[in-house]
Amino acid sequence: MKKFYIISIIVLQMYCVQSKVQNTDGMTALLLNNASNGAVSDKYNNGSLVHIKRADLVNLSFTGECYDSFTLVGIVVSPSNYYNTPQGGSGGIFNTDLEKWNLSLSNCNSLGFSPPNNTNFGSSTQRPNSNQTFTFKMYSCDPNNNPCSTNAIKASGF
Repeated sequence: MKKFYIISIIVLQMYCVQSKVQNTDGMTALLLNNASNGAVSDKYNNGSLVHIKRADLVNLSFTGECYDSFTLVGIVVSPSNYYNTPQGGSGGIFNTDLEKWNLSLSNCNSLGFSPPNNTNFGSSTQRPNSNQTFTFKMYSCDPNNNPCSTNAIKASGF
């Protein structure tokens, strides 16, 4: 009986193990679809996608991210191609009074997000990683480490 119990646990663990390799084929297909239904580049090509959330109800604190430097298979694409995917804000249809996604003609640095060489919180990072077909840089802001600038808050639609 003890052997049966041990074998059952081993078999269960084998089925529950997940791969650590992220599959981004679906995201690549969505981006290619958005690009083919519009243009690979548009007026936001050198801009960014800003996502800001209220951290309190009196509009004193915000947290957020800014995304720019989008590439798909090594080709620079507009943030609007990502913005129109569910992961990128679904074109803004889910914006609320507490959370906003919006495109900006300005890049993340000019909106007040930390420069890429900043080693503190709020620095940029390459996402998902440099060997994927789709990549972008993500910057962050929060009230404790790197407060969101007024320009970033306004760019998001607040």
